[in-house]
Amino acid sequence: MKKFNLTKFAVITFLLVSFTGCNDILDSVEPATSVSLEEALSSAEGVAALRISMYSKMRESGAYTTQYFVGPSAFTDETRVRPGATRYQALNVATGTEGTVHLGNWGGSYNIIQDANILIGGIEEGVVPQAQLDRFRGEAYALRAFAYHNLVRVYGYDPGNFSQGSEANWTEGVILRTEPVLDLADADLRPRSSVNDVYTQIFSDLEEAARLLEGVNADNSFVTEAFIHGIAARAHLYAGNWGEASAAAQRAINNFPGSLETTADGVASMFHEFDGGHPEALFRLIVNPDTEGTTAGGSFINEGPAAYTSDQWISQLPTQFLIDKYEDEDYRLGWYMDCAAAQRTGPAPSSCDAINDGGFSIIKFNGVRGNTVDDMPYMRLAEMYLIWAEAAAKAANDPNAGVAALETLRNARNAGPVPAEALANMTAFEDMILDERMRELAVEGHRFFDLKRLGRDIRNPDGSIKMRADSYRILAPIPIALRNVNPLLVNNPGY
Repeated sequence: MKKFNLTKFAVITFLLVSFTGCNDILDSVEPATSVSLEEALSSAEGVAALRISMYSKMRESGAYTTQYFVGPSAFTDETRVRPGATRYQALNVATGTEGTVHLGNWGGSYNIIQDANILIGGIEEGVVPQAQLDRFRGEAYALRAFAYHNLVRVYGYDPGNFSQGSEANWTEGVILRTEPVLDLADADLRPRSSVNDVYTQIFSDLEEAARLLEGVNADNSFVTEAFIHGIAARAHLYAGNWGEASAAAQRAINNFPGSLETTADGVASMFHEFDGGHPEALFRLIVNPDTEGTTAGGSFINEGPAAYTSDQWISQLPTQFLIDKYEDEDYRLGWYMDCAAAQRTGPAPSSCDAINDGGFSIIKFNGVRGNTVDDMPYMRLAEMYLIWAEAAAKAANDPNAGVAALETLRNARNAGPVPAEALANMTAFEDMILDERMRELAVEGHRFFDLKRLGRDIRNPDGSIKMRADSYRILAPIPIALRNVNPLLVNNPGY
């Protein structure tokens, strides 16, 4: 095993993160603060802890909690701040250079990537059984691809849309780093790779992940094969690879052991761990309410989506524009509830009806595990049907090619057939898909990125333009602290 010349700070940081929530591992590797990274990666317990660390980095980062789920809605026309509340008000308003800076996810993403890189390239054969190492590495390839896609869609234009920005042909993506940084000598300064190179890496990682995790679909609290195909479907959709996106979405559906919820109660409760238990989640991150639900015991009270949408501060509420997208009998209306009825903690909410006529909050996240804590579903089966519908229609240049997949979802939600006017042309069908994605995926991390990838203006709920599609602000800026350290890191144009 290679000797690692890490600083004491880096060693302690690694241990604190790696062993979070793993008391049995800590008990077997005492005293914790005297264990080196070398020793940790030389033991089966240490490798298992690193795997948990990779998942924990998602829970610990605001970029993968409230910012991931609620931010893209607050920045567009899906949610607005309740009078008297303030959280994500800056995203609602986005004046001056404010805006996509609040969707930045640089540090949170690279923390996940570093753990993934160590699992992929820093564990010697024989430390853990090969089958276990293959599984851990498959998960690492998948989460590295997931993190890179989240990075590149924030900081770069989407493939095929490079010319929409303030500088035509701007093609810069993010820094690609696929080797583990185990020693100071491993660290170097790199420029941003192109968007196309980043996507090439994403698809390469997903291909390897699918090979290593073939048939692994039973436990959606870890990466599954279905989730891997789901990431591929999402990334191909952003890249404009319609045939590949459609095929990957269908592979995800076929590998998923469950099916769409088709009853009013099933749809309304699917996000509630004690009732529905996320039956449509291709991957959900478990958050423990015993350790993460209070200020003393954890940090999730400040980062949980429930605290922003239906509990605690109840800051971001669904707009009337969003509510009006539903038909009266749509089962998905069960995801909305009167603010006061939904609230579990914090002061009584007021003025909810200033944002929508019914005074509703969104209860997809509602602290049902206690203390504003919810598990986080990063991808659901319904999204696969939406990708399949959009991609199949665009591959054939015919709206009718996407009807079957779209109606499968709409029938499950009691939303009725696809309206005839949505089949008039491809623009009308794309409008229909955007509306359906709002109905199905509100506050699940999509709205801003859907508008961006399709070259649409970002609008306010009243229809006024908030940010034009060709604004430089459609891309997040690279933080100045990073650019001060790395002179090769060029900021996005306009900032």
